[in-house]
Amino acid sequence: TLGEWREGQNIILERNEQFYGSIASLDRATFLLRGEPMMMYENGDIEITQVGTANIERVLDPSNPLNGDLVIGPELSVTYVGFNTAMPPFDDEKVRQAFCHAIDKDKITQVLLKNTVSPASGILPPGMPAYNEKLEGLGYDVARAQQLIAESRYRDGLPPVVLSAQSFGIDVSSVDTAIAWMWRENLGVEVVIEGVEWDTLLDDLRAGELQVFEIGWVADYPDAENFLDLLFHSDSGENYSAYSNPEVDDLLEMARVEGDTTSRLAMYKEIEQTIVNEAPCLPLWFGQNYFLVKPEVKGFSPSPMVIPTLKNIWID
Repeated sequence: TLGEWREGQNIILERNEQFYGSIASLDRATFLLRGEPMMMYENGDIEITQVGTANIERVLDPSNPLNGDLVIGPELSVTYVGFNTAMPPFDDEKVRQAFCHAIDKDKITQVLLKNTVSPASGILPPGMPAYNEKLEGLGYDVARAQQLIAESRYRDGLPPVVLSAQSFGIDVSSVDTAIAWMWRENLGVEVVIEGVEWDTLLDDLRAGELQVFEIGWVADYPDAENFLDLLFHSDSGENYSAYSNPEVDDLLEMARVEGDTTSRLAMYKEIEQTIVNEAPCLPLWFGQNYFLVKPEVKGFSPSPMVIPTLKNIWID
């Protein structure tokens, strides 16, 4: 149960004595919403923290004392670049496809993200029902990208592009910088990166005001509907790309109520391939969880979804 919430400070969850299943071992769990997590962990102020790319190399080093505290687990997530299909030049499918082909996802994940994630060809992550390892993505192919621009309505020149992404202070992520550079180099388009605070980014996305945006999605529940239906159905409030395909909508609605599992998963594979082909977004990578956990913490398991699992944790 929610014991305390101080906005921007902390959230305290307390044991629910009325829970229908086994009662949690801990009296309470505190989430700190500010501070430097790695420093706090190393100082012994917190027992669990996620590890970002800035610290992943030293944590993965077997000679580093922190390596013994490392817990790695899968995450049902995808990070992607969305194209607003209602705004030029992304109202042209060939332009969207070209922008996908112009990005070297392998280099981004290897060099910038230090192989802590895996390049994504599609939208559904590994481990998700209906994940399709044979899906044909729009891979890195500069010649094909330039050909598609030449075949598009914008063959005589692309308008400037604004890539919006969540920012922390004045910093712009190295990934967004690399994406903008590849588009400039491979397509000759002018790209500006706009750093936006999270709340403002969400407001602008819901208002349909962003031309191109970098964002991620983590499963609320392990079903393809939670990705494909929520992100790409014409009537979904999470469809920030303004993508609309009546045939895809019909299939999504049929899949919601299909009782045969095999048929339902086949429908989602067909839907995903169609969406990837029409390119309302550029899937970048599938996530992986990296946590540091103090030795006295027992029973911790990284949740592959957005909701953490805490009830089985205890302190030795």
